[in-house]
Amino acid sequence: MKFLALFAVLAPFMCATAAAQSSAPSRSVEDIYVVRSLRLSRTAPGTYCAERRTGFSTATLEDRYDFKAVTTRAADGRVTSASGPTVGHLHACFGPTSDSLVERFYAEGDVNGVRLTGRGECRTEGRESPEPGITPWRCYLDLTGLPVGFVGGQLTTNTVVSRSALGAVSDPAGYTQPSIATVRLWRKR
Repeated sequence: MKFLALFAVLAPFMCATAAAQSSAPSRSVEDIYVVRSLRLSRTAPGTYCAERRTGFSTATLEDRYDFKAVTTRAADGRVTSASGPTVGHLHACFGPTSDSLVERFYAEGDVNGVRLTGRGECRTEGRESPEPGITPWRCYLDLTGLPVGFVGGQLTTNTVVSRSALGAVSDPAGYTQPSIATVRLWRKR
């Protein structure tokens, strides 16, 4: 009887401790960020885009971006704001390939204070869609140069190029430009 009384008193504490332990966050093997890249500048390539850095000698554009936090609606994942606080930066170089629908892509930057370097490409179907003045692209970077504790990562974008190269307002208006990006950073186990 004393055991049952003691159990009745201790059971809620034991259950609460077990629940807290089972819901304690384990160290994640990846950090995922969904951000909007906002182009701040686009110039002819300077020394930053040199082949010794980028791996290609044909750079035609040098861009700078801010990464803005994106807010989504929890119920369905719809983006409700693509203009949150600045959470990172990107300095990029682009150059042609033998395929006119593919561009080389090199960048250095940071997201949430994590420095990164990436090499990859951007690809388009070469047509304006969903209306004249808007050309969709998809880009990726394989990420290296990450701090100790990370083993790699990837940045992918869903991009629109409009007649307005800089800033948040597309031409024609109404599109989130230029990109919504997903950044995945993988940690050592």
